[in-house]
Amino acid sequence: MKILRSFIISMALVSCLTAAAQKELNTVYRVGVGELIYTPPTEGSKTASLIKDVAEVLLSGQTTKQQPQYAEAVRASLMNGLSKVILFRPSDGAIYQTDLSDGTPSFFVDGTIANISIVSRNETKKDSKGNSHTDTSYRSNLSVTVNLKNPADGSVIDSRTFTLSDSDLYWMASGEKAMTNALERLTSKVADYYNRKFPLHASIIEKGESKKNKQKDVYIDLGADDGAYKGQQFDVLTVKTIAGKKTRTVIGRLKIEEVEGDEISLCKVTKGSDKIKAALDEGENLMVVSR
Repeated sequence: MKILRSFIISMALVSCLTAAAQKELNTVYRVGVGELIYTPPTEGSKTASLIKDVAEVLLSGQTTKQQPQYAEAVRASLMNGLSKVILFRPSDGAIYQTDLSDGTPSFFVDGTIANISIVSRNETKKDSKGNSHTDTSYRSNLSVTVNLKNPADGSVIDSRTFTLSDSDLYWMASGEKAMTNALERLTSKVADYYNRKFPLHASIIEKGESKKNKQKDVYIDLGADDGAYKGQQFDVLTVKTIAGKKTRTVIGRLKIEEVEGDEISLCKVTKGSDKIKAALDEGENLMVVSR
C-alpha cells in the first residue's frame, strides 16, 4: 500500500513539474510597438532620377514610385500581425522602466521601412474589331525590418526583414488595391514568423482512439485559455538525452479537431500515426509544438 501511495505521489509530482515547465515555455509577452522609420532608397539628383525612371520604363515597361503616405498603414499592418501572435499582447507605444516593475515579461518593437512602392505597367491589347486599348495594372513592393528588443536595456533579441515582391503579390486594378494586398500579406507574414519563433508547447495527456498500430487521435493539454483553436497544427517530437544533451526528433503531426475546454483539446493525428502510437505505448518522452 505504501509503495502504491509513493508511486501515485511521485507521478503527481512529475505531472506538476511538467505543467510548470510547459507554462514557462508558454510565456505570454507584453509587446510595446514604437516607430517604423521610413528610409527610402537614395535617389541622387533629380536629373539622375529622371534618367533612371525613363530607362526603367524602356527596359521593363514598368514604373516604380515610392509611396511615403502609406508609412503609417505599414505600421498598422505590423501591429495587426503582432496581435495575431498567440503569445504576444501588443500595445501602441514604448515600454518604460516603470512598466517593468510589475514583472510581466516584455518586448519592445521598432524598425525601419526601406521600401514602400507601387509598380505600374501598361499593356496594350486589341479587341475583336482590331481596336487598341491600354490596360494599367499595379503591384506593391515592401521591405520592413522589425527589431524585437529587451526594453530593460534596449538590446536586440531578434531582427527580421519582411520583404514583399513579385513572387508574393498579384497585379491589381489600382494602386490602392495593390497596397492593400501587400499590407494584408505583411500582416500574415509577421504573424506566421513570430508564431513559429514563439510556439505553443503542449503534452499529450490521453491517447484517444487507435486502430491496429496507428493512433487516430489524442488529447493535449491546451485549450481556450491558451488561445488554441480548431484547425491549429502541431509537430510531435521525441525528446531524448544523449551524452548529457537533449535531442529532438519530429515523428508526426496533429491538428486540433475540437477545443473541448480551457485546458484540453482533441487532436487528429495527420502524420506519423504509427510512430506516435509506438512512442506512446513505450512511454517515450514526447513534446507537442505548434507549427
